[in-house]
Order: sequence, then C-alpha cells, then structure tokens
Amino acid sequence: MRAPLRVWLLRALALAALAAVFMAYQNPHLAVDLASRVWSCF
Repeated sequence: MRAPLRVWLLRALALAALAAVFMAYQNPHLAVDLASRVWSCF
C-alpha cells in the first residue's frame, strides 16, 4: 500500500512544479513577489 501512495505523491509534486513554472511564465512579477514573501519568512 505504500508504493502507490508514494507514486501519487510524486505525481502531485511534479504537477505542482509544472503549475509553478506555468504561473511564472504567465506572470513573472507575481512569481517574484511570492518568492520574496516566502523567503522573508526565513
């Protein structure tokens, strides 16, 4: 049961990465703003 869960988790992670790249391509200023807000938390 653990292997299918890992596969779905990796697929979701890959989909999230593709969505982030698409968002950055569509509106780079928003991506930079979000990245700087996340970085400021550290």
